[in-house]
Amino acid sequence: MSASLSARAVPVTLRAPVGARRSVRRGSVVRAAADEDKPPAGCTRYSINIKRPLGLVLEEKKEGGIFVGEIVEGGNADKSGLVSVGDELIATSGVVFNSTQDYGGVSVKSGEETVRLAVRGEKFDTIMAAIASNPSQRTVTLEFQKCM
Repeated sequence: MSASLSARAVPVTLRAPVGARRSVRRGSVVRAAADEDKPPAGCTRYSINIKRPLGLVLEEKKEGGIFVGEIVEGGNADKSGLVSVGDELIATSGVVFNSTQDYGGVSVKSGEETVRLAVRGEKFDTIMAAIASNPSQRTVTLEFQKCM
């Protein structure tokens, strides 16, 4: 396993677009996505597209949230010049397959789709799996929040 993701073992596939959030749920009031995506006062958000290995270590805080714990010198995150230790991961891209066909007992996945997976409320392993699901020849989109 690459040290650029995490010391934890993670699966490499997603079963469904887990982070596809709906703005309306039965029996409850949910804020509109635009309200949830506003950064708190004193914070800014940015998005980067980088190839794997990412060149950073993501850590889960006890109080919640996933943060950059370390940046590998000379790695892809370091080369971007944007990512800093302590930045909070807000969302990542992930690849899902939206259909499966059976050919003589062999299941073939198709309908590859790149989705945005919001980090809030998701398990650390789910986020690591989403990052790992991006094929190595493609860039991974990571959205971070930086607070002063």
